[in-house]
Amino acid sequence: MKKRWIVLTVIILAFFFAVEIVSQSDQQFTEFKGKLKKIGEDWFLNTGEDFYKLNLAPDEFLVENKIELQAKQSIVIRGIIDSEEIVAYSLILDGSETDLRSKDGVPLWEESKKKDYYVVDKKNCIGCRLCIKPCPVDAIKMVNGIAVIDSNKCTSCGICVEGDNNKFKGCPVGAIKKAE
Repeated sequence: MKKRWIVLTVIILAFFFAVEIVSQSDQQFTEFKGKLKKIGEDWFLNTGEDFYKLNLAPDEFLVENKIELQAKQSIVIRGIIDSEEIVAYSLILDGSETDLRSKDGVPLWEESKKKDYYVVDKKNCIGCRLCIKPCPVDAIKMVNGIAVIDSNKCTSCGICVEGDNNKFKGCPVGAIKKAE
């Protein structure tokens, strides 16, 4: 009987791993090339095939880093697709690249602020996805098979680490820690 449970557990884990591989398809870091368009206060990227809203950095951060965006300007953006918009991790303008977020998704304009939030240790994360659903503010996404916490959304509730007092007991491998 014990062997059957072990086999069943392995099959279930393999299923969740396969589902994760399929669901990652639109969470891969991608390079987007196109021309900028501004509508109201929002920037968009026209790739010639698609039209995406851009999740960039605050204007103050862009100005501070000498980034001047202009309509119809050619640009390369490295980032991920999330809810039909591009979350920009870096911008390439005139051959010069500027990072907007760390590889872990932490906005660089937030690094100087001492806001509490959690981060995922990429070396320890096993990609189990157990932390995603319990997050009450939808701050955790999978990127390249690793959980990434959006520090802008994270409210430091600790559910991802300590659990939700229900079925979820927190990260099973201790890969999530409070940012230092």
